[in-house]
Amino acid sequence: MSNHLAVAAATEALRLFLARAVQPDFPFAVEVAARKPPTEPPTDPTITVFLYQVTPNAALRNQDAPTRAADGTPLTRPAAALDLHYLISCYGEESQLVPQRLLGSVVRSLHEEPVLSRRDIEDAQRQAYLLGADLAASPQRVRFTPTPMDVDELSKLWSTLFQTPYALSVVYQGTAVLLEGRQAPAAGKPVLRRTVTVTPTRQPLVDRVLSRRAGAGPGTPPAEGPVPRDHELVLVGSGLRGTGHVTARLGDLTQEPAAVGDTQAVVPVPEPLPPGVYPVRLVYGLRDGDEHRVVESNAVPFVRQPRIAGPVRVESRVVTGGGLVSATLAVPLDLPVGDEQRARLLLDELDPPAGRAARSYQFTAPYPLGERPDPKTVRVPVERVQPAKYLVRVQVDGAQSPLDVADGRFSGPAVDLAAS
Repeated sequence: MSNHLAVAAATEALRLFLARAVQPDFPFAVEVAARKPPTEPPTDPTITVFLYQVTPNAALRNQDAPTRAADGTPLTRPAAALDLHYLISCYGEESQLVPQRLLGSVVRSLHEEPVLSRRDIEDAQRQAYLLGADLAASPQRVRFTPTPMDVDELSKLWSTLFQTPYALSVVYQGTAVLLEGRQAPAAGKPVLRRTVTVTPTRQPLVDRVLSRRAGAGPGTPPAEGPVPRDHELVLVGSGLRGTGHVTARLGDLTQEPAAVGDTQAVVPVPEPLPPGVYPVRLVYGLRDGDEHRVVESNAVPFVRQPRIAGPVRVESRVVTGGGLVSATLAVPLDLPVGDEQRARLLLDELDPPAGRAARSYQFTAPYPLGERPDPKTVRVPVERVQPAKYLVRVQVDGAQSPLDVADGRFSGPAVDLAAS
């Protein structure tokens, strides 16, 4: 997701990419400019990059719907998905076929590297007029594909460029840029109780992924739900004993099970596994004569759940107009968070007055998180929050930290964002 500067940042990044990619092909300087084709064609070698049309992306335009609840409360942050259409024109000495040479270099470069790199986007965002652009942090990469146009379509396109003579050109479509809305969605509270029913269908089959505290012993019944740091997985299914050597795959990590039975397997969770949602499956290594075969069970997802491991610190508190509070919250977790993981801070008002609904806020941590003194601490800026005491949760790649429950209600962890 990106802000309103994403379209301009994509255009400038494309210009920088072409300037870097085509220059080694020529012994002379080539100017690459992001502008409309000129009415007076230049004689010096020149490439113009002109964004002549913007259209909605049909595949992504509705991915955030519905964005609001029946009462108008935002459920997800709206995002407009756009395709960018560029006219790339080449100019130069016709007697030496400079426009055709430039065109060949442009087509080859965009065919070799059709996706805008983070380096080019970050270089573009350093321009003074693009400060604050965040296209480089978007998970959606802009990919360029050539757009075939016949003579009639080319004639219509160039006729819209009033008094601009035709130049040798190609048309490319950039897919896609997501423009994120400014209104943050409200964060609902987590589910207190879960009821799941699963019907087995095949063997070896994992029906459910449960967990229990590591070292609690086989007599301790496992529970459903997210898996905290100090818990081990209990896979429940049928035909799990299998034959041959059994290992477990948790995401990209391999782990030896602590115990494997026909209906249950116990798998310790590797300590380096960060918070997030991961598939787990059992892998059976079988040897048939000189051949080695691998049989896998079905994959079932589980949530590696972080927990807030200490008091939430309020840093750089500022009281803005209207008594609203802006600050940076430092949240300590019991699991390290990777530099490339995406983290969000969820705030819910702890004790709203009678007759008024609790306020909720959602804030996104900077991406990428980068190098930090303590990888278990996530710092998230919050802006323009009503002064109050708030329940605090952190969501890392879809895995939310839990809230404490006392007397049938959520009680913590909490942070005091009073104005003074």
